[in-house]
Amino acid sequence: MPKLCEPVVSIQRADVFDPVEGHLAWGVLIDRDLVAVPGPLEWLRDETIPLQVLLASSGGGTPGAVERIRPESARIVGLDTHAEGAAALVRLSQPALHRPVREAFDKRAFEARLAVDPDVWTALEETRGVPPGIRELPLDGVLGPVRDWEIALRRALVQDDSRGTPGEIGTLWCSISPWCDCPGRWW
Repeated sequence: MPKLCEPVVSIQRADVFDPVEGHLAWGVLIDRDLVAVPGPLEWLRDETIPLQVLLASSGGGTPGAVERIRPESARIVGLDTHAEGAAALVRLSQPALHRPVREAFDKRAFEARLAVDPDVWTALEETRGVPPGIRELPLDGVLGPVRDWEIALRRALVQDDSRGTPGEIGTLWCSISPWCDCPGRWW
């Protein structure tokens, strides 16, 4: 498996395999189990959409690393007077293997920026709370290769290890199983 660096994060429909077709929103992994997501957030309020979070990083010539993790909860954060400027914090059901984005965050600068423009994500971008440009990522250019990686990883998942004789199967099984040389039940 390739080194798991800072991933691209896509909020996905869990009922759609293709990452391009299932994409709902971009995000940023800010902690092993926490993703920040810019608005608009209509998809988050629609309880009929099954969700998962896709995290992917390049493999440098080999299929990249791809994780799909279900969200545990989501919190919408924004100003009452500017709901369309809200962002979401999505808690993952398990920690990601990928490395979170680490940015220095200046709370005072963030608050000052929000006082001028109530768009939470823009304020986060401008105060280094999240990397800039996430909302503008090219969908096909980023998630198209991820689709190919998932297919390649799935193809490589199964290894056919058929053998010609029962003895070969027994030897193979004992090389894999930790229980092969155990004496069994004593009663």
